[in-house]
Amino acid sequence: MIAVVALAAAGVLVSLAYYFAATLAALRFARRAAEAAPPLPKVPPRIAVLKPLHGLSDSLGQNLVSYLETDYPRAEFIFGVASYEDRAAEVPVALRPGYQFSNILVVVGEEPGCANRKVAKLIRMGERSDKAEMIVLSDADVRVERDHLRRVVGELLADEKTGVVTCVYRAQPADDLAARLEALFVNTDFVPMVLISEAIEPMRHAMGATIAIKREVLDAIGGFRAIKDVLADDFYLGRMAADRGFGVRISSSIVTVMCEERRLHDFWNHQLRWARTHRTVRPVSLATIFIHGPFWALVLLLSTGANPASIAVLATVLAARLIMSATLLAHVLGLPKLLRDMWLVPLKDLVMTGIWFASLFSNRVLWAGRRYQVLRGGEMREMDG
Repeated sequence: MIAVVALAAAGVLVSLAYYFAATLAALRFARRAAEAAPPLPKVPPRIAVLKPLHGLSDSLGQNLVSYLETDYPRAEFIFGVASYEDRAAEVPVALRPGYQFSNILVVVGEEPGCANRKVAKLIRMGERSDKAEMIVLSDADVRVERDHLRRVVGELLADEKTGVVTCVYRAQPADDLAARLEALFVNTDFVPMVLISEAIEPMRHAMGATIAIKREVLDAIGGFRAIKDVLADDFYLGRMAADRGFGVRISSSIVTVMCEERRLHDFWNHQLRWARTHRTVRPVSLATIFIHGPFWALVLLLSTGANPASIAVLATVLAARLIMSATLLAHVLGLPKLLRDMWLVPLKDLVMTGIWFASLFSNRVLWAGRRYQVLRGGEMREMDG
């Protein structure tokens, strides 16, 4: 019992230190995000925005519109679907009449022999973007501000050693509980972990919501075919660029992902896939269990018989956790309306602790309705049935 108390106390102390450090890192990032975008050269580089699509969603149309309405002067927009049966292709086609001056292309088909179906689309889309000097990759559920492309391209050009720029993202949920929990994870778990990581170590990975990469860097790592069989394609795209000496940095542009999970089962499966993927490509992530403050505070409470000191510790942990979360939502990510869900943060934290433990027992994941086995080194293999 003494060992349990000591372990729980250590978890509480580490969590409190993390909450404090994450709050400082987030506020520092907010100051950077408020600065003006770096200037573009007189003749901006030609860029291609690649968006692989899969299935219709309530937000897809507005997500794509946000890109078409950015103010970057030399961009082409390439949308990819696996086949004509995917109704997602209807959305960019329907947008064409309203954006006649935008260069919109829909690519149908996948590269065969790719375990990662998203990358299978990217390979085909990349073949149609051979004139672009820079490539911007973005997931279908991402929405951006008008100056987004100017910011990421300007930051990519600001230092010749920089090869990749990636973006922190915030989450806007639908009304369903599963979507609200998903958004809380992004806004109060994922974002602070990214910003702490940036503060203490060089960036060596990218995040799939947005990746801007120079053409010569993409060519140097072997193009999209180099990541055709890995699950964490975004992670490895940044890692391969860093391994070849190119800098990876986080943009000052914050993009928005739309969370539309309707069932708690969907939330659980998505987070379980994320946890198993993260553990496979970055084993040190197992140490994040020590920043699950509410879990450790509850363990301390139960192991000490709920004495007054442990009750005070629980109250302190919850207060620190909520202060950090409120700071992120209201002052860093610009989501004050989501403060209404603050009461869900401790509940979500305990669910995430359960997911952390569940992730240890298998390397199998569910992605876009398909089951995969994640292999050593981050590669994946589709499973039958």
